[in-house]
Parts: sequence; C-alpha cells; structure tokens
Amino acid sequence: MSERKLKIAALLKELYGMAEVPVPSSRIPFYFNDVRAGHIERTDAEFLAKTFRFCEARPDAFVFTAEGPGQASRRLAAVSHLYKGADKVFAWRDELLSVTASDDIACESPLTVIERAMCRPFAFNTFAVHLNPFTRDGRMWVAQRSFKKAIGPGYWDNCAAGLVGAGEPFGLAMEREAFEEACVAPGSIEISFSARNIISRPVHEGWMREIAYICNAYVEDSFHPHNMDGEVECFELLEPEAIIERIEKGRFTFESSLAVLAGLAWQEGLLDLLDRHQNPGERRSSRASSQS
Repeated sequence: MSERKLKIAALLKELYGMAEVPVPSSRIPFYFNDVRAGHIERTDAEFLAKTFRFCEARPDAFVFTAEGPGQASRRLAAVSHLYKGADKVFAWRDELLSVTASDDIACESPLTVIERAMCRPFAFNTFAVHLNPFTRDGRMWVAQRSFKKAIGPGYWDNCAAGLVGAGEPFGLAMEREAFEEACVAPGSIEISFSARNIISRPVHEGWMREIAYICNAYVEDSFHPHNMDGEVECFELLEPEAIIERIEKGRFTFESSLAVLAGLAWQEGLLDLLDRHQNPGERRSSRASSQS
C-alpha cells in the first residue's frame, strides 16, 4: 500500500474513533411518544417536565408526547422558544429540519419538524450532504469557510456542504448547496454518492448526531467554483497530500475532515474503509419499552 493510502487509512481510523463518543450518564434518552429520537441532559429534562404538561422526566428517560406531526411541531416550537428566550441555544437559524427516530439514518420516516438550532440540545439526527469535486488528475477543490461564520470561521471545508432541510430530497439538497456555495449549476456535473459517515459526539451546542452523505464528482479543468451566499472565503484546488497535511494540522472542521478523507479513500479504491460507519455505543432500540 502506498504512503498516501496508509495515511488516509490511519487518519480515517483515528477520526472514526473520535466520531463515536459514548453518551454520558448525565444525559437520558429522549422519547418522542414511544420512539427514541435522541437524548437530553437530565437537568434540562426535569426543567421541561416542570414547565410543560406534555413533557415527563422519568428516572431512565424523558418522554415528549404529541398527537400527530402538527401538534408535535407546535409543542416543539414552544420548547424551542423557551430555550431561545433563556439563551440556551446557539445560532438560531429559522430553518426547519426533520425529526426522526435515532436509528432512522436515511430520514425515511420523519416524525415532525423542529428549528435547526434545537437539534443538538436534544441530540436529534441531522442529515448533511458534502461534495468532493475531483479533477481528472486526482486533485480536489476545497473551500475555506467565511471568517464571519458562527461555527468554524476560517477553517477549511468541502467545496460545498450543508444540512438537508425538512422534506428535502438528499439529491436536491446537494444540488442546492453546490449552487449556493460554489455556483455549480444543477445538472452541470455528475454527482455520485460514495460514502456515509455517522458522527455522534459532544459539541458546544450540545450533542452532534449527524449523518453525512458524501458525494464525489469529476470536473474538468475549466471548472472554477465561486461563492454565492457569502459563506465561503475562497476556494483552492489541492493535491491529496496537501489536503492530508491540513487535516493532520487540524485546519479542516471535524466533519469535513471525515468527508474529505472518505472522498480520498473512494478515489484511492479503499472501499473497505467506507463500509457504513456505525456507532456501537448507540445501537439500541428506537422504540420505548413500557416505562410506566
């Protein structure tokens, strides 16, 4: 195996390990009716149970009850605005994301919707798309995040990446992000799915539980991305070795490090490294047993 492949494999193994953090005992499962959807700090669960009649804090779980998606979204909105008013959320976006069962890693059966900023306090699944555009000689386009970004300003990132909105097909989300962030016209390049990363780890805003779908594409030498939405400082076309060096130095965000390395592994034919990264620490049933 070449030195490049050995470095990619070693870095992926290291970062996959960092992406699987055991849930601490201070957090208890969050059940949406009888479906496990995430987890929450016990102190927050007790506070919500004292505030809302549709919330219950049990010794081993927090239960949020609602009849139907409409009532659920309204009740979650009430909880969300309480958090916002108490400055318990970071970077409020006025964007809705789908709420799913914890083990629904393809967003196949959404339960309801919630404000984006509230997903991490509750460790709800979020779904992301990442684009790695390769030139025919194996270089990759990457982007530097704007220095005005609330999270990771100035860090390096995929050429285009972002979260999938509520009810949005994954392919459409990838096209939208590619256009907004890199001015890639829909249909102008052939984008193919290459890997899926699952990240479960504590972050400043609470707990990141993110399922990232990694997409690769081949682009011609005439391809030159430029930003449309103000979220990118600049783009660079780099050799794999230069990207690996920046990742080793911590200059990429954590999730983009994983996504870029997954793209490089796919490019190098290291497909055995991409066999559906999972989280053993959270392999529990998404359905609640009797908790009365």
